[in-house]
Amino acid sequence: MRIEQLKQIIKIQEQQSISKAASDLFISQPSLSVSVNNLEDELGLKLFERSNAGVIVTEHGKEILRLAENILDLSDRITGIMEGTKVSIRNLRMALPAAFANAIVPGLLRQFRELYPDVNLHIHEASYYEIVDLMDKGIYSIGIISCRVDLEYNFIQQLKERDIAWEVIPGGECLRLSLFISSKNPLADREWVSRSELRNLRMISYKENYSRFSKDLERSSHKPVIVEDVELLKKLISNDFGFSIFPEILAYDDLYVKSGMIKVVPIKELSEPSNVYILYSSKESLSFIERELLTIVKELITDIL
Repeated sequence: MRIEQLKQIIKIQEQQSISKAASDLFISQPSLSVSVNNLEDELGLKLFERSNAGVIVTEHGKEILRLAENILDLSDRITGIMEGTKVSIRNLRMALPAAFANAIVPGLLRQFRELYPDVNLHIHEASYYEIVDLMDKGIYSIGIISCRVDLEYNFIQQLKERDIAWEVIPGGECLRLSLFISSKNPLADREWVSRSELRNLRMISYKENYSRFSKDLERSSHKPVIVEDVELLKKLISNDFGFSIFPEILAYDDLYVKSGMIKVVPIKELSEPSNVYILYSSKESLSFIERELLTIVKELITDIL
């Protein structure tokens, strides 16, 4: 396995095409295909599924690509130190739940780009479990997670077991779980709803959210619709296809909510307050740039909450 091969598979993932990746890398398509095949043979895993439409990353491939990006980051750090450059980090990765994207990402990218134009900041949208797991593996420098106050003890024990450091920012009202529902639905005009009133409605779940909330909602009439894209989820909600449950912060600066197409209604039984946890590794010291990123994230969250 060579660093060159790791760069190649990352480029293929970016372009979703071997021919386009080969062009960007200034090598022939057959040479790139041979190199990837050799890497797959060495690993004993298939990284990409080939088709006439392009390439699709396999489940094993997704994990290998995450590790490859981490290895290349470490390589950049070593190269930067050897060359005596001021910026020894070329890439930083952080993860956050979908609910925080509108509220945090625009300001974060703007501020960080002004400070460090030569550092690539990769912001990944991931679920609770993915963030904790990949923080443990060192894939992300910083993670953001919200946790209900009544569940914090077990969550903190989990972080301690994995040597993940954390800082808490009290969240309050805007992190409480709320109903996101079409303005066309009769429940949209309510001040609050109870979970029993959702029993005969269809839930549209974002990734694993259904497994987290289904017991609380006592649903039985409809099977959930599970989607992997937040924008698709909001479009389905606005068309009154079903409802979803998210922290209220998802509504921050959201076009569907601002236009009145989606209404946000508190759920009586899911009104426990939550706090925001900012995660980072306790296994090694944060670099100066990572500490700067941490500071910006904390300031943005504090301002919003």
